[in-house]
Amino acid sequence: MEVRPVGAHEIQDLHLLAKRTFLEAFSLQNTPEDMAAYSEQAFCYGAIEAEFLNPDSTFFFAVCSTKIIGYLKLNRGAAQTEHKLENALEIERIYITAEFQGGGVGQALLQKAFDVSRQDNYDWLWLGVWEQNPGAIRFYQRHGFVAFDSHAFLLGDDPQTDLLMRKKNR
Repeated sequence: MEVRPVGAHEIQDLHLLAKRTFLEAFSLQNTPEDMAAYSEQAFCYGAIEAEFLNPDSTFFFAVCSTKIIGYLKLNRGAAQTEHKLENALEIERIYITAEFQGGGVGQALLQKAFDVSRQDNYDWLWLGVWEQNPGAIRFYQRHGFVAFDSHAFLLGDDPQTDLLMRKKNR
């Protein structure tokens, strides 16, 4: 498996993967109406293309042989969803296809985030994770992240809470 940058010619692949993995991750815990409303807005081709073209965001694919099995989205500066930490890099998304979860893909994508954060001399690496996702929370805690705040997240018509977690880079 390799982790590599997403190319401009791969926006359609990114769009399809982003929508698929989001639905796989959260459909069982949320209503079909809320999932459809949110994914149609956040994961339509135009939204993914705009995110990709934002110079303060970077995407990476996890690839096994020639199959794209996951992705990572990093945000700097104005692209960050919150501005609570100085000199920080945000992990906005780590998503993996259902059949490859638990096989080290998340670890590889997280390692890429650590590498970019250190290479670009950020003091903090941070992320938001749904408070109802204990598996993801444990994953990040195992890698040294600690909760420091929370923020509201609207999924369709359902107000939810994301825990904000951070890790000092140095």
